[in-house]
Amino acid sequence: MPNNLDVMLSVSLNRATTPWSLHVDDSNHPNYLNPGPNPQGIVWTLMGEAATGSFLPLLGPELGFAWVGIQPRTSIFDTPFLPANNQLKVLDHHTGPDTAGTWAYILRARIGGTVYSTTALSAAAQNTNPRIKNN
Repeated sequence: MPNNLDVMLSVSLNRATTPWSLHVDDSNHPNYLNPGPNPQGIVWTLMGEAATGSFLPLLGPELGFAWVGIQPRTSIFDTPFLPANNQLKVLDHHTGPDTAGTWAYILRARIGGTVYSTTALSAAAQNTNPRIKNN
C-alpha cells in the first residue's frame, strides 16, 4: 500500500464481549504498514451504532488513545489528534528498519453516555488489544 493515503480502520461496538467493548476491524491487515518516505496517516472511525459516539479526549485521566506495553520511540508516531468527534488520527513515520516494530494500543470512546474501550480479555484470558505493525 502506498504511504501517501490514510489507512482507514473501522471501530464498532462489540456486543459479543462482557462487558461490551470496541472492536477495530483490521481484517486484511490494514494495520500492517510498509516503510515509505512520507508519514502514513492511520484513522480510526466509529461506525455502525458507535458512529454517534466520540473518542475520549487525548489528555486527562482516561485517554481516547494510549499505547499498551512496549512504547514506540517518540520519533515514530506523532501525537494523536481528533479530526472529528467520531475519528482519531495518528501519523506513522515508518521509513525503514529503524522504525519497524509492533505496538499494542487502546482506544476509548463514549457511546450513549457509556465509555467503551478496545481492551478485552478473550475466553482464554488473552489480551486482545489491537496493534500497529510497521513491517
